[in-house]
Amino acid sequence: MNNQKEEKNYTKEIITSASAVDVFSALSKEINLWWGEVDKPVSKIGDIFTISFGEASWTFRIIEYVPNSKITWECIGGKPEFNAEWIGDILYWNIETFKNTTKVNFLQVGLTPNMNCYDICAPTWDKFIMISLKSFVETGKVASF
Repeated sequence: MNNQKEEKNYTKEIITSASAVDVFSALSKEINLWWGEVDKPVSKIGDIFTISFGEASWTFRIIEYVPNSKITWECIGGKPEFNAEWIGDILYWNIETFKNTTKVNFLQVGLTPNMNCYDICAPTWDKFIMISLKSFVETGKVASF
């Protein structure tokens, strides 16, 4: 029996009643309102932002920016070493509108079960995406978890 964990990138999908405009704004200009402390909002390809949780942080560069449709972040820095595992990861946020709902597909290429942080990062992303982001875009408030 093979005990090695499967190499599968982390992915998550939500369906929300929020508009694509509200979702895109949350993923570009309002990250600090649902995820963590951000040094600045982003508005175009090449913009760089850092998100911090106390001493821990990640820095991202925007490599794709299509308003109300998709935004892609490339991780270019992380502290402490535990967070540095993300350097080089690509985080894709794709937004699709269907009648009265908006679907958000998230894929983090590089966040796999073989990473040291996976057992912490995957369930934390689950909470931030399924609870925090979803609540924020639907109500303007972040539900606690």
